[in-house]
Amino acid sequence: MEKASFDVPRMYADHHVLVVREVLSRVAGIQDVVASSALKRVFVSFDPAVASKATIQEALTQAGYGPDACLEFPAIPAGKEDGSFWHTLRPRITETNRLDIEMSGDFRKY
Repeated sequence: MEKASFDVPRMYADHHVLVVREVLSRVAGIQDVVASSALKRVFVSFDPAVASKATIQEALTQAGYGPDACLEFPAIPAGKEDGSFWHTLRPRITETNRLDIEMSGDFRKY
């Protein structure tokens, strides 16, 4: 058995991990697949007589999880940033209303 790891930049959530594992489990010769959305990497154990790194990479690319398929963030549409409070970065401070605490029944804890 041979081991390899691949960068998968579009794998950022658990449902992507499941898809990547399912795609790679269908490739002949792959014995074990460990995928991490935190590391954005997949680790594979495979039989080099049956599968190759190129075959595994091609399966990832066809599923939309290739190393060059970077995550794209949408741009803010023109005219949406109006300089209001929601578009500026500043500290937001909130306070709990004392009446809300008293009405919750947990007043004695505070």
